[in-house]
Amino acid sequence: MGGWREAKRLEAGGNGAREEVLQRIFDTWASRGTAVAGAPEWLWALPNPERPLSKGFGYAFTPDAYWAQAQPRIVGELKYGAKFEPVAIAEAVHHAHLLRRIHGGEPIVSVVITQPNYWIRAAIAELDSQKILHVEADLLTLDKQTFLWLSCPHSALGTPSSMPGGLPLGHDWTSLRWSAVQGEPTWIAHDETHKPPFLQGTAVMVSRVRNDRRYEWVLWTGKLPELGTTWSLNDWAEAGSFWLWDVEAQGTRTPPAPR
Repeated sequence: MGGWREAKRLEAGGNGAREEVLQRIFDTWASRGTAVAGAPEWLWALPNPERPLSKGFGYAFTPDAYWAQAQPRIVGELKYGAKFEPVAIAEAVHHAHLLRRIHGGEPIVSVVITQPNYWIRAAIAELDSQKILHVEADLLTLDKQTFLWLSCPHSALGTPSSMPGGLPLGHDWTSLRWSAVQGEPTWIAHDETHKPPFLQGTAVMVSRVRNDRRYEWVLWTGKLPELGTTWSLNDWAEAGSFWLWDVEAQGTRTPPAPR
């Protein structure tokens, strides 16, 4: 039968959502040990990364993830903390520069993987460089199982169209039109007024779960902050809700339509 079930987002720094959880997932990335939804195709295709202890100018550092065999090479910085996430940009760029000085070769692409963070979105948008990428992560839990939802907020959106095929929602669930996110199995329903990385107002985001037979879709529905507003922590917490499509569920719940 199947049905939607509400999932809980693991807050940064809380039980099950510390940065080391994200690190463990990426340490064994190619094993697919954790259910992953969305994720840019280039990221999904990568093997397990290396973590070489490297020496700089009087100090040592260890990158969170280094894909030395990728073309181009990629170094990743992982953050899932309550504070200081924007420093990930400096760390990733530092590691890329020093690793190239140490090993030679062409420039290394930096990628920062963080929870949704508008400071980082703005910085990446202003830098406007293909040498530094940004992917956002949400750690979700349902029945003690952890899910990792990844998406690039800077990716272009396709031409607005109808609901993605196979999504188990009625076609009258929302009047918003859907756009495919370039390069990943993700779709966003929005009012078409704003563009990435700063969609605003009422929205829905949905991704296919790539590697779990029981859970097929993950969905967020709610409202995004608008330019010129200030949100409290409570505003962020109540902005929307997360849902998973469980093929074994017997219930008839439906995620709340965006308003």
